[in-house]
Amino acid sequence: MMLEAPAAQSPLRAWLFLVVFSFRRQARVKQMVGIAIGLLMICLLLVITFTASAGWNRYEWRMNRSKPYTVEHVAGGMAHAAIDQSEYMDRIRQETKPLAVFSKWVVFLLFLGFLMPLFSLSFGTAAMGQEREGRSIVWLLTRPLPRSSIYLAKLLGLLPWSLALTVGGFGILCLAGGEPGQKAFVLYAPGIFAGTLAFSALFHLIGAMFQKPGIVALLYAFFFETMLSELPIPGTLKRLSINYYTRCLLYSSAETEGVPTETSSLFVPVSPTTAWVVLIGTTVAITGIGMWLFGRMEAKEEM
Repeated sequence: MMLEAPAAQSPLRAWLFLVVFSFRRQARVKQMVGIAIGLLMICLLLVITFTASAGWNRYEWRMNRSKPYTVEHVAGGMAHAAIDQSEYMDRIRQETKPLAVFSKWVVFLLFLGFLMPLFSLSFGTAAMGQEREGRSIVWLLTRPLPRSSIYLAKLLGLLPWSLALTVGGFGILCLAGGEPGQKAFVLYAPGIFAGTLAFSALFHLIGAMFQKPGIVALLYAFFFETMLSELPIPGTLKRLSINYYTRCLLYSSAETEGVPTETSSLFVPVSPTTAWVVLIGTTVAITGIGMWLFGRMEAKEEM
């Protein structure tokens, strides 16, 4: 009785196996992810402490500090109504609402300006860097698959981890913030998701192109993305960063709830549609560029 020859393994099946293999291998990433989780725990402790002690409603604190009704002693009691109905007092009421305070300090400053790039690069730079450091890059490149598809498989393997750490970490901070934090998560999670995709694609490219991707990614994240988003410079220059378009999405969501954002002199936003198109387009474009560059690199460059 003759045995049938086993069917040749299809390239698609081999590629899907590589995606799953890459996903499992990302669970071994320790150094940068450990640092990111440690920072998340520190920030979580701060949010929990603030929520349990002072709370996020800062109206009384702001009134005691600014004392807007002091002028009554000079102008008389009639000045109270005029002050109370002024734009200045309206601004104070908006800025001191729990959601506005949580958004300003936890979402816009702490998470978007600092934690989000770090979380994204933790897995993004490790996908290829881990293979290079472990000398398993040779085995990877000898698979019967185009090198561009190997690059894509590694990216798809890291995305679930990157999204879990970034969006999940954001959710944990929001949960610790009580009711304002829960509202913030519903408002801002879609923008965080889109920004994470773009950051992950960029840091994966850095991981494939550089021998020390962690250092390059950290320099980029903190000296370009973070500083460019936080320094008081014109909004048009900020359009060079992924952070800018993520911030546009978050600011647009914030405005629907009356949460104050940066003044137009410092930040000129684009429409949410434009921001979505740029972030998704950037993710696709960077991925395509990475696939092309990785496919053309000489084998000796990977050793």
